[in-house]
Amino acid sequence: MLFTPARFQASLASLREHRFVTFAVLTDTIGAGLTLPLTIVYFTITTDVPLAVIGVLSTVASLVALPIGLIGGILTDRFGAKASMILNNLLSAAGFTLYLFAHDPVMIFAAIFLANASERLYWTSWTAYVHDLAEGRPFERWFAFLEATKAAALGAGAIIAAITLANGNQDGLRWLVLANVITSVAAALVFATQRTGHRSPQTAESSNAGEVKGSGSLRAFVADRSMRLITLGQLLIGPAMVLPNVAFSVLFVERWGMSPAVAPVQFAVATGLCALFQTSATRWVAGRQRGTLIALGAILTAATAAPLIVLPPLHGLAAWSYVVAVAVVLAVADMIYLPAANAVMAEAPHPRIRGRAIGVFQTASSIGMALFPLTLGLLDSRTPWLLWLIATCVFVAAAWAWREAVQGLPQRVQVAELTDVDA
Repeated sequence: MLFTPARFQASLASLREHRFVTFAVLTDTIGAGLTLPLTIVYFTITTDVPLAVIGVLSTVASLVALPIGLIGGILTDRFGAKASMILNNLLSAAGFTLYLFAHDPVMIFAAIFLANASERLYWTSWTAYVHDLAEGRPFERWFAFLEATKAAALGAGAIIAAITLANGNQDGLRWLVLANVITSVAAALVFATQRTGHRSPQTAESSNAGEVKGSGSLRAFVADRSMRLITLGQLLIGPAMVLPNVAFSVLFVERWGMSPAVAPVQFAVATGLCALFQTSATRWVAGRQRGTLIALGAILTAATAAPLIVLPPLHGLAAWSYVVAVAVVLAVADMIYLPAANAVMAEAPHPRIRGRAIGVFQTASSIGMALFPLTLGLLDSRTPWLLWLIATCVFVAAAWAWREAVQGLPQRVQVAELTDVDA
């Protein structure tokens, strides 16, 4: 059974314990759900800028925003994850405000830059924030609960977006962006009122610091093979984060001729499954090797791109069937690998440099995300299948790098912790 009284009560206990944090997560992510599936498609619909130019602008803006992730790591170590969470929401509000006025390459670049800067800061601070929230309890339990909460909010936002876009009205796109701006500001205000996420001696030097590899210096971090392989794994898995809302959405809308609503529909299916099954999936894989889980997630992601190497354009029911199948596989991949990967990134580095280490890991992922839109031009070439071949090979390589990385870590970091959701 998916739902049991014990699990339901445990989820309610989690909600009550950090109800304001949960509210902030809901507020923040329901706004993101309104626009996340449309980050590139938005400009192809509302402007006359060519797709190839938008892809280049997205890549350049993403690359310019990369240092924000590293700066976020420093801010997290210095001021705590809470300050970074507030700042990332304010940056998001600023970026999506510019979306409303972006009609030329310069404004598009500025809007994408601020939105990407917000994302870089978010992923650096979020993992550390959840680690602080767990307070020594199993990381996966808290990450899974909050990810399920986020997935429900994202799915709700995507459903609203799909309904809004069903008639193809451009004004609907702009209303969705405005709603995201409002929710980002509201989330920043809620996070500002919370106590969780402050930097403290307990956060900086955990009681099990002696079990963590390294001396707590950046030099030791750089010299450690596992840390380098995690960085490589994050670089290679990065495109998975933008595969649905960049490559797939452009393929479905621009090449298969489907409605713009297809992007939020696919997104809603994937996030809906995560909302329902994330905590259960985390329970089912407890006690297994995290490296294996992360590798499996990467292989499943590769499986969504591989068929497109040979698959011709689909239409009608066949096209929608593929959209749903991709959404389901991506949801399973996310549920398997995200908690494990974030647990490793939070627990493998020495506590003294946790924020900066996570900043390095997430910046590597951001580089992969930033470079991926460059390949979108292949969709307009005589060899569009190259895009899907490259994506497949990259995800397979990510599976190898992550598995190798985790095998070199202490045993307590290698194995997914037994969750206490039934406690």
